[in-house]
Amino acid sequence: MYSTSTTVASTAAFSNATNPAAGGLGAGDLGGSIAIGGTSGSSPDSAVLPFILNLPFQDGGAIGAKFTCTGLDVHPQVSWLGAPAAAVEMALVVRDTDANDFVHWIIAGLDPKNPLVPEGKVPVGAVESLNGFSTVAKPSVGWKGPCPPAGAAHHYEFTLYALNQQIELPTGSSAADLQAAIDASAIQATSLTGVYPGP
Repeated sequence: MYSTSTTVASTAAFSNATNPAAGGLGAGDLGGSIAIGGTSGSSPDSAVLPFILNLPFQDGGAIGAKFTCTGLDVHPQVSWLGAPAAAVEMALVVRDTDANDFVHWIIAGLDPKNPLVPEGKVPVGAVESLNGFSTVAKPSVGWKGPCPPAGAAHHYEFTLYALNQQIELPTGSSAADLQAAIDASAIQATSLTGVYPGP
């Protein structure tokens, strides 16, 4: 997805018990980010507050059954800290890296200044693509949680992008089209991986 000049640093989640909108940091480790286009991602803002994604599990940790096909199949709460000042909107992509990057969720149109997507709720103005479960006969838009074969643990990569322009695609666009639009305007990204069934 990225050129060879892309810089990647490890990222870990912090506790979701803290509301990022209130300006507090959680108890976990703070990680790095992916700098698009070969830049280091360093700026006055990122030097003080790294760009990090917050989910209800640690990087490499187990995804709760609630968020999967064996539970309520709702998307987890998503929040972030340290979005770059140049960000116009945010986008999140969730893929199963053990199933040829099968798409579980792509959502864009998130407000950088409102860094919280509540569990199971889609913010006003957000745009969601079709997911990998979609067929011509039965289109499927938005979140569809992990549902790997019995006995197989799969890894689900959540990547949050900061974009320098708005996405001009409607909800129900193909995952490929929305991902291409995200890639074209991404200036920074940070990611976290969850496992299901858990380790």
